[in-house]
Order: sequence, then structure tokens, then C-alpha cells
Amino acid sequence: MKIAHVADSHWGLGYPGPDPYARFQDITRVMDWVADRIIEEGCEVVLFAGDAFKDARVFIDRATVEIAAFTQWLRRLSNAGCKVVVISGTPSHDAVSAYEIIKEMYIPNTTIFTSPGGLVLGSPGNELSISCLPGMNRSQFATQEEFKDLPPNEFHQKMTEWIYEECSRLVSYSSGTKLLMSHLTFDLADTGFEDVLLMNEPILTDDAAQLFDLVALGHIHRPQQAGRNVFYSGAPERHNFGDEKTKPGFWIHTLAAKQTFVSTFIETPSRRFKTIDWCDMDIEAWLDGQVDEFSTITDAIVRVRYSCSEDLQKRFDRRTLEKSLYDAGAFYVHEIKADVERSDRVRDVDVTESLSPQVALSKWGQNQAIEAEEISMLQALTAELLEAIL
Repeated sequence: MKIAHVADSHWGLGYPGPDPYARFQDITRVMDWVADRIIEEGCEVVLFAGDAFKDARVFIDRATVEIAAFTQWLRRLSNAGCKVVVISGTPSHDAVSAYEIIKEMYIPNTTIFTSPGGLVLGSPGNELSISCLPGMNRSQFATQEEFKDLPPNEFHQKMTEWIYEECSRLVSYSSGTKLLMSHLTFDLADTGFEDVLLMNEPILTDDAAQLFDLVALGHIHRPQQAGRNVFYSGAPERHNFGDEKTKPGFWIHTLAAKQTFVSTFIETPSRRFKTIDWCDMDIEAWLDGQVDEFSTITDAIVRVRYSCSEDLQKRFDRRTLEKSLYDAGAFYVHEIKADVERSDRVRDVDVTESLSPQVALSKWGQNQAIEAEEISMLQALTAELLEAIL
């Protein structure tokens, strides 16, 4: 039996790109490629481990487009005879209501879980039991009486214990080969940049994972085998510069014998991201017409980060550089950002202890000439961390 393991498509509008739909179309193109490859490989089961969508809260016109894209993808697999099992992901990305709408469409061969549950596939004596634990976050526990007023470390420990107990309950109903699909942070995973954001999230421990023969996860966009039997599929399409060096794709887990899997990672033809870092010497070369043809940026989303003196900055024309990048085939120029070495560097004036973290961050960003979009992103991350701590 071949089992495809996919997650984190994050269909949505408004990603940075040539127009609001451009990156949505990228995601759809890659997910169609994934479906074709799954069918070509002869996969009998498809696991979608959460985060189909970019944002949980959207207006009806956007929701209609995004739900339609995911639904068409599910039907493509269903029509090919695949049995598809889906869980909802992180609440900030996946509105449970969206998945409930898709449930009401009654797509053949498709089972959707928005709360813990499971199903058994295969024939008697050769069963594959799939336990499903959808995504969750700290706020879902905070309203429960037993979690109220707990200090952060005890709150985190109690969430982790709850997940272990839930895994134990689910596996108690399993028979044959036991598989867990979830959308959580695994305690042995390589999370990269996300570490600081994940430290207060519910955690799947290795003790819980070892209750199963295979654990197929979504949530972390870094495909990997973490521990003996735990796999993250990663995202099939790159979404931002944090994914620049990540190989996007999905897994195919082949049940070679009872309770034994052979896993193969399939890389997808995702949009590339490319960062160009320049110093004074590179700027001088550019001004003298000695820079190469930007041969590595064709069809890529590009950003240029450069540092130079104030004198050199006055001679540097961003518009000319941007035109050259597009002429060289860039799909989209995300930003051209300077770190100017001032002779008398501007002090972070007005940033004092009396300010709130958000206001202080805004003032600091403005003093550092950081773009408004990036300041807003930093403020959002700060708000998430403060909410987790408080």
C-alpha cells in the first residue's frame, strides 16, 4: 500500500507578488502537480495533514475561491480512486467552519476530521488504522477550567500531557498497522527559524509518537524525518524567504510489510526565492557596469539587501536595478533594502522604557529605515509571543 503525505498548501490571496492572485496560482499549479504525481505513483491513500489555507478569517468572496481550490484538489484525487483523509490545521490558518462546509459536499472517498478521531482501512488481518489529531493552539486550552491561572511552564506541561493521553486513547481503538496524522510541533523536530514562535505551542512528544508505527505531520515547513518514525511533509510550495533554502515537496510512505514503511520524499517544482546580498564593492561594480547578467533569478521572487556608505547610496539608483532584475527574468522583485553606513549614525530617539513593546518596536523600525510591512510583521510576531507569555 502506498500512502501520500501532504500538508501546508496555504491557499490564499494577497501574498507578495505581481498581483494578488499570482501566488495563489503558484500554489494551485504545484498542488495540481502533486495530485498528478500521487495518481501516477499509484497511491491508494492520501493524507492531508492540515493548513490548507493561509488565513482563517477571510471575507466570503475570498473564502469561496480558496475553498473551491482545495475542493477541486480533493475531487481530483477522489475521482482517481484514492481514499483521502484530511485534518484541519492551526486555527489561525484553518477555520474549522471551512472544513465543515467541505464535509457537507460529500466528496466520495474523502474523510475530514476537525476533532480527534480515526478510521480503519484495508481488509481484516491487513488493517491500516489512521488516528487523527487536528491542529490546536494554546488559546483552545486557556478557556478550560483546569488550565486557568496556570503559570506558563505548567500550562505548557499540561497541554503536552493532554496530547499524550489523547494519543493513548486513539491508539487503543486501533488494530493492525497504526498511523497517526496530526498538525503539531514534535519535540525532536528541526524547526529552524520557527523555534522562538513554537516554544509555547502544544507539543507531541516522542513517547506519544512511539505508540504508533508511523506519524505523518503537518505544521513545520521543513520536510524531514524526525526521530525513528515521525515525518513532516513540509509545504509543497514556498511561501516566503524563510523557505528560500528549503526543498518543498511531500512524502510517499510505502507499507512494505505489516507495521513497516519505506518512505520516499518527492520534491515539487516550486517557485524559487533568491536573496542577493551586496556590499560596497558590489555596488561599485554595478555602477561601473561590471555585474553579471543575474542568470540565477529567472522566474524567481527576488530581494536585494545591500550595505554601503552614504556617498555611495547617493549614486545608487534603485529603479534602474529593479528594471535590470525584471529584464533578467525575475518573477517579482520583493524589495531592494539598504543598510546605509552613516557617518553619524542616527540614534534610536524616543525609544524609552515608558513605551509599550509594540510602540517601541514601531519607533525603532522607523529609526532604522525598516519598511512598514516588515515592522507590521515584527509587531504581529511580538503580539503572539506576548500573548503566549501572558
